[in-house]
This record gives sequence, structure tokens and C-alpha cells, in this order.
Amino acid sequence: MAAQTPPQSALREFCPLYYLLNAIPAKVQKGFRSVVVYLTALDTNSDYIAVGSSIGMLYLYCRRVSQMKKYSIEGKSEAITAVKLLSCFDDLVAVGTVFGRVAVFQLVSQLPGRNKQLRRFDVVGLHKSTVTALAWSANGMKLFSGDDKGKVVYSTVDLDQGVCNPVLLFEELSAIVQLEYSQKVLLISSYQRSLLFYTQEQNLQQLGTKPRKSNGKFGACFQPGLCKQSDLLVYAARPGLRLWRTDVSGLVVDTLVLKRLFNQEVPQFELFARPGPTGGCRPHERQLGVVSCFLREGWVLSWNEYSVYVLDCLNQVIIGALESCGDIVSVSSTENEIFILKGDRDIVRISNAPEDLASNSTMSYIVHRHVIIYQKHFVNFKPTIERGIVGGTSDFHSLSSSITSCDSVQGMMLSTSTMEQSELSSSQYSAINQEDFQHELVVQAIKVKKKAKRRRQGEWQLYWMGYTGPGCGILNLVVTDQYIWCLDFKGGLYCSALPDKGLSWQKFEDNVQQVALSPSGSLLWKVEQKTMTAYACGKVTIKGKRHWYKALEDSAFVALGEDTAWIIRTSGDLYMQTGLSVDRPCARAVKVDCPCPMAQIAARGGVVWALSQHRAVFYRDGDGLGSSCSEGEMWKYDKISESQSLEPICIALGESNTVWALDTSGSLWFRTGVTARKPQGEDDHWWQVSITDYVVFDQGSLFQTLIQATQNMATATKAPVERVAECLRMAFLSQQFQCQPSLVSSNTSGVWIASGRNNFHVAKGSLSGTFWQGVVPRGTVSATKWAFVYSSAVLSKEGSFLWLGQSRKDLFCVWDQDGQMHPTTVQLPQDTEMVQLSACRDALWGLDQQGRAHIRTLSTSCPTGMHWNLLDLSQLGKVRLVSVSCGSQNVWACDGNGMVYFRVGTQPLNPSMMLPAWICIQPPEQPLGVHFIRIHTSPNDSMLWAMDNRGNVHVRTGITDEMPIGTDWEHIPGLQASQLVLSVKTVWVRCPNGEVARRYGITEKNPAGDYWKKIPGLVNWLTVTPMDELWAVSVSGGLRHRLTETLVHNTINSHVNTGSLRGEDLEEEWEVI
Repeated sequence: MAAQTPPQSALREFCPLYYLLNAIPAKVQKGFRSVVVYLTALDTNSDYIAVGSSIGMLYLYCRRVSQMKKYSIEGKSEAITAVKLLSCFDDLVAVGTVFGRVAVFQLVSQLPGRNKQLRRFDVVGLHKSTVTALAWSANGMKLFSGDDKGKVVYSTVDLDQGVCNPVLLFEELSAIVQLEYSQKVLLISSYQRSLLFYTQEQNLQQLGTKPRKSNGKFGACFQPGLCKQSDLLVYAARPGLRLWRTDVSGLVVDTLVLKRLFNQEVPQFELFARPGPTGGCRPHERQLGVVSCFLREGWVLSWNEYSVYVLDCLNQVIIGALESCGDIVSVSSTENEIFILKGDRDIVRISNAPEDLASNSTMSYIVHRHVIIYQKHFVNFKPTIERGIVGGTSDFHSLSSSITSCDSVQGMMLSTSTMEQSELSSSQYSAINQEDFQHELVVQAIKVKKKAKRRRQGEWQLYWMGYTGPGCGILNLVVTDQYIWCLDFKGGLYCSALPDKGLSWQKFEDNVQQVALSPSGSLLWKVEQKTMTAYACGKVTIKGKRHWYKALEDSAFVALGEDTAWIIRTSGDLYMQTGLSVDRPCARAVKVDCPCPMAQIAARGGVVWALSQHRAVFYRDGDGLGSSCSEGEMWKYDKISESQSLEPICIALGESNTVWALDTSGSLWFRTGVTARKPQGEDDHWWQVSITDYVVFDQGSLFQTLIQATQNMATATKAPVERVAECLRMAFLSQQFQCQPSLVSSNTSGVWIASGRNNFHVAKGSLSGTFWQGVVPRGTVSATKWAFVYSSAVLSKEGSFLWLGQSRKDLFCVWDQDGQMHPTTVQLPQDTEMVQLSACRDALWGLDQQGRAHIRTLSTSCPTGMHWNLLDLSQLGKVRLVSVSCGSQNVWACDGNGMVYFRVGTQPLNPSMMLPAWICIQPPEQPLGVHFIRIHTSPNDSMLWAMDNRGNVHVRTGITDEMPIGTDWEHIPGLQASQLVLSVKTVWVRCPNGEVARRYGITEKNPAGDYWKKIPGLVNWLTVTPMDELWAVSVSGGLRHRLTETLVHNTINSHVNTGSLRGEDLEEEWEVI
């Protein structure tokens, strides 16, 4: 007789956290050794998910912006054993390690008045063994830590002074299990007992009078929400499935005997299937463990290494459980979520609602029947429009379309009655019915009107438009000029015409494994699930009967040209069918030799590209149209992809002779000039397109797509799912499976991208690609490591000078129009290190380590100058300059206290002789300890920007010819900067992580601009020429020059820029959401 399935709890897992787990590396390289990364500790709140690891790295996922950051405990790599988050005025996270180290991180916040610079404090010297528990006071000024030897340490945290002072508070005879602090009472649970420590009186009081019958990992917690010490209530776990409820004096008020609740079937949390064994070592009897209050009054969450229970103590009911699941490492909960860390690297989220509904979004929403328009906060849209649509409120919760699986969709469609029956519906979650959910989601671009004259009239501006898919996820996305086709994870094939507005989906077929269309859409092939047989359809019609012709058995992937089909068999062999047409949609298959097993093929216009199972890129070559085969006669390995370390997951051939690739990190790349005569294209590199500002794209979503593909493959090949699932992660790395996701496609109107979830985006208008070209000045080698590079206009000729050096003790000058890039040595003053340089047409200024200013006059006869002049700074007294910036007529400076100075004239002598050499400008009012450290003016003196010691960016407003010093300061939100550089028209920043962003929308009347937009690439140093050409020092120390290429859809033209204004300015009129 088959065993009965345990009843299911109303709490469940809605979707695996692939986005989180895949942002944490499985292995890291330590010298020549590869080290496996195990996840060892966990804590969560509504804003963050903090995960400790075995290599001493803390991985912190910000849920508001969907971004993972990592923080290292410097020194010896110690496994993190405890993590504790706190959200108060500043966001804090404390970590403890296996060797007794405790560290506190003060996190960066984008909110005004909050911390803008990451800081770390160490608690050292008192713990000598593994830290097992951490607890914060509500204001973040007290941190309590316990270890496995019984020590409890109290640390006072002074964020203003930047100090952390620990003292030994108490020493128990056994390991500390759990700590909680409230109302000046510390609740301590050890292996032997639970007790209360009154911090003000320095007294101890044991909970209850009876000793435990057995020692164990039993915890205790305060009932939340009580504002007086005398009202405090405690829940304490006891052996034998008993739970004490005590008052603040330790007196037992009630004993709950829960054993009888376990005499019947225990409702289990519904989880997704996972690879590997699902069972674990189950103890001979159930026990409670660490405890915390959860979701509702009287509900208690309890866990140990074998089980997790949610108990309703008021009604004596088990809400849900997770048992026999293996080794549970850590459990954390938020208001309505439970996060479980189990095994080496698996995190499970249990809740009553999908994650997208359980968290607030960082965007505003305008909801109106079929359409949701996302608008970023920095766009100046009229609030009256919001009120008119949503009834005057802007504080409502997300109905996000970023659903990560079909099960999440089903979770969102939970009926109101179901939620009422489970008594889990909360006022902050609103149910969505089936009809509302199927309404189309459109992410629209908002046009910001500009009065500035455009350089190129009539060309399209870039905007991205987003849609939800018709089914459960997107495995294949194919577009033609008339239709769009989507294949979902369940094998449902959908089609919609491409009108100007909206999409109307129709179910086309079921049980489809893969779909392919010819570029014109006249031929349609499908690979059928289970049988893995390819079928061809001619005379494709959306409605009415269709006739499928059996084309080839054992097919894994199909690609179609206009008259040719390429088929990858399940055996890895490659076949081709030619001479196809609407009346003859399939033909006899001929085997084609290939150098290695292929995973994916793309064919169009006599060009064929392929992707191997190990992500190597190939193309067919021969004599093109002059050969006997229009698709080439042999495979050639694409060395360009290898040289750029490109790892595509899918490739596509598009309009205007382009090839597109989407890589494992979600980056989009293209090459141009791809024709039958030159199938490799005209470019000697890939161009990268910045899409992450527009498309919600994460690697976990791609991983989910690949997982679904692997499950489909397991079904098709009749292999055990468990055996296939064991190799899921390796499959993601090597793509050793038969169903390939096709997530990028192109037609005449734009480029279409599926984000791996159930949504996709189309880029219409101009697309700008980036390539950072390596430049090796003559007389140097490619391995030369540069420390910095500055730029300036050149007197009486075109181009710019680059001032670069390998250290602060040397300086070279290169003219960027010199094809040989011949460097000229510029002698520095003797025994002087230049800590900062700034140049204009007729002068080079430098600041040395003592804050002294040196000036080198430049002329037509001597472009790099003859000698240095030490500037007399006696007018400024004892101040020390830390930053200087030259415009065409004026010089700005900043001292160590953040005071700003203005000077007329770039030469050593003040040419006006009518004004004081320096005019003092007050900086903006800022919090204590925050001050300017960098000042930057534009080459034409029209802009002035500054950066403070916390990376905040500021702009000087009111600068005119009549008022060159401006009138006020304005803070620019959106990002933190490590470096600012200005061209004639715009501002660029280098972020602390090396990313580069440009400020859009800067005009005379709007000096602050509208928004930041990042560009591809990571750099260690950045400079920009007056005409907006970017030069940089790469992460490896090489000199790089940014090239751009702009693709304009609906035309066949693309053009290359070495600058940025001509290409990227096309985007300024659009705010892309």
C-alpha cells in the first residue's frame, strides 16, 4: 500500500532563489588552488539578505535594487558562523567567525542624511572560539555576541567616533545558542538553560526553577511589540516538545505541551524538487530548537538542524513544517517570510505570497486596466496624472511582472477565498484574479522635451519597451517583421501579430520543445517534446488548421534560413536540408561535418553561425556566394570571441548584416558587416550594449531557463529527472543539454531580448555599442601598467593631449592624433610627487604631496612646456590644497577642509590684476565630518561639479558669463563616485566598483541634468577629452580608448564614433524605464 502524502501547509515555496544563489560563486581561486564556497550563516530583513560563507566573505543582497555586494573580513579567511542585520537610522550588519572574530559593517545608503561610505568596525580579543549568536539593540548602539564556550560579550558601537568597545558581560558553562535584547534585558539561551540578564542592574535570573531534563540547542525569544520592560513576555523551548511562556522576572506563566499535535500528520511546506537526495538523518524523536515569533500573535517559529516548525500556540495548531530535509544550517524570518539555509549552498524561501508581492518596489506605479507604466523617481512627471489614475495615493504595493516561474504566477493567482481559509491573507497583499493578470504589461518610454538642437534630425531615439510573456516563462523568443513567437517552459507555443500598440497572444501549439522560423516567417519548424522529432510547417497561418510534415527524428535544435534548415541531432551530429520553400517545407537531410558538438545554430542570408556545447563560437566560411554552397564550405573558429572571453548562451543573426550574442551575465553584444562574402563580419571585436539600466536581467533567471530546459530534456530522453538534475549547475556552465534557450532575436524594428523570466523587451531606435580599445604608446609594451591619465585641449590644433604616468614620480604627454602615440617625457620638479594634475590649452597645473601648486605654461612653440613655476599661495594662509581644476579662463581649487576657491587666469600671474588672486566660495551645508575633496570645472568654464569624502556628487548652479562663480550648490543623487571628469557638455563618473556612468540632460538651464546612465566596462582611472572621448586605465593597468558604434534600426547604416556626443546624444530625449 502506497504511503499517504502528508498534508500541505498554506505556507510554501513560491520559487527557488536562483537569482540569489547564482550571484554567489560556487568556487574561488586561491593562488593555484580552487576552493569550494560553502554557505554557513544567514540573516534577512525586508531590505537585505545576508549570507556568510566558508571563505570569510559576506554576501549581501539588496532586495530594493536587486544587487549583490560582497564584504570581506580582512586577514585570514575564517568561516562566518553568525550574521545579524539591523535597520535603524543606518543599516548595519554584524558577523562572527569560527575563530571568534566579530566585525560590524555600516552600510552605504542612498537616502539623504544617511551613511554614504562603507565602514567596518572590529570586535577583537575577547572571543577565542566560534561565535554562535549575535543580537542588536534597536538603536544599533549595543551589540551582544556569544560563543561556543559560553562567553557573552557586550560591545558599545559609536558610529560617529568610529569605535567599538567590547567588554566581557557574562560567562556560561555551555555553548550559547541564542541571544535577544529588548528593553534593557538580554535573553540568553545556552545548551543547559535560558536566563535573563538585566543590563542596568547587572543581575541574572534563570527562566523557571526546574532544570532541563536534557541539554540541547533550545532557544528563547521575546514576544515583539511590547514597549515596557514590565510587559515583556518570553517564549522558551524545552525538551519533549514543550514551550514555556514566562514574564520578565523569569516566572513561568504557562507551559504548552505540543507533543499531542505531532500524533497526527504534520502539514509540510510545499517545496520545489531539488537535485540530489532529499532525505536526511532523522532523529529518533522530534524536538524544538531556536525560537522566534512569526507573522501573527501567538505564532512561533522553531528550528534545529533536523526540522523547522511554525506553531500557532494560541489555537494549538501546527501551521507548517519542514522535516527530514538534511542538515539545516540557519533559519531567519521577516514579517511574512522564512528563509532556510540548508546543506552546503541551498536557501529556501517559505511564505504566504510570492517574493515580488512581499516586498516594496523602488519604482512608482501607474495602474490603469491593461497598462502599468513604470516611472523612475528622477523623471519630472506631473503628480496630478498619478492622482488622476490611482486615486491620489502613491504608497501602494507592487503588481510586478517580474515573475520568476510559472509557479510564482500561480501563487499570485491565489484566490481570496483560499487566502481566507488559510487565514494568511494580510492587509498589505491584494489578490490578483486571472483576468487582471493576463492583461498586458507595457513598459513605456517617456519623452523628455528638450529645446537643444539635435545634431542629426530625423533619426530614431532609443527606447526600450517591455512586455509580459503569454505563458509560464520564456524558453524561445523568435520575431519576424510581422509576428512574435514565444515558447514557454511547459511547451506552449504562442504567437502574436506585431501592431503598433500592444500584443494579442494566441495559443498555437502544445508539447513543443523548440521552435524555429525563417527570417521572413514563411517557414516554421518545431521540435516535439518527448519524441524529439522535428516537424515542418509551410503556409503558416495563425488561425485554422495546420499541416505538419515530419522532417527528422532525434532532433535537439533547429535553425532556419530562407531555404535551408540546420538540425542538431540528439547524438550531437549536424544535418542540413536545402531547397526549402512554402510548398516544400522539408527535404532530405544531409550530414555536415563539424569540429565539435554544437549546441545552437543561427542562419540568415547565406550566413551561418554556431555555438558549441562549451560556448565556443564558429561560423561557416568558404568563398561565400561564389562557392558551391552559399552557406560556406567549412567551419571556422571565431578567435575574436575568444580574445574577448565572450561566453554566449545564445546567438542570433539580425537585420542590417548584424550578429547578436547574449552572454551568461546578461550582457548584449553585436558585430556588423556580417555577409555571405564576409561571414565573420567587418569588426575585429564585439560591441557591448548597455541594457541593465533598462532590462531587469539577472543570471538566476537565465539559470532557471536552463533548468527548465534540462527538465524538458530529461522528459524527452526518458532519463530519470534526478540523474539529470544532479548536473544542473554543470549544465549551466557547459550547456551539456539538448534544449537551448533562444533569448535574443532581431527584426527590422529592433532587437528583442527575453530576460529569462516571463517578460521580454525590445530596443527600438538607436543602439550604441561600446568597445574599450587597448592602446600601447610607442616605446612601451602592452604589459605596461599605467597609474593615471588626464586630458586637455591642444593649443592651435585638433585633438587632445593625454598626460599619463606609471607613478606619481613620472609624467608623459601623448597627442591622441599621433598614429604612433609617441610619448614625450615631461620632467617633474626635483624630488616632487604630483598627487593631482589638471590641464587646459595653455597651462598644466599640478599639486604635490604638500599641497603646493606648480604651473607649467604651454605654447604653440613648446606644446608640453619648458619648466614649472611654483605658485605663491601665501594669500590662502596655512590651508593645504587637495584638488585643482583648470578651465579655459578660470581655475578652481579645494582645500583639506572642503573650502572652495576661485581664481581668474590659468597662468602664474593674475592677468586682471584687479581682483584678489583667489576668491573663497562657501561649500554647501553638510553633516559633520562630510566635506568636499575634489573640484572639477569643464574645459569651457560653463560647469562646476564637486565630490565629497563620502562619494556624493554636487553641482554648482547659476554659472554664467556674468556670474562665473555661480550662485548655489545642488546635490546630485543616484550614485556614489570615486572620480568625476567633465567634457564641454557633460559629466562622467567612475563608481567605487569601477563602473562608468554618464549624466544626461545637462543644459544651461538645467545644469544638474536629469539622470545617470551606465556604460559597459570597468576601469581603474578615467578621463574625458573636451569633445567627450573617453580614455581610461583598465583594471589590469592598460591604457584604453573607448570606441562606440551606433546602430539605427529601420536603416541599413551604422557608424563608428571615437567620441560619445554624436552617438549617445541620440538617447538624451528619452528617459528609458
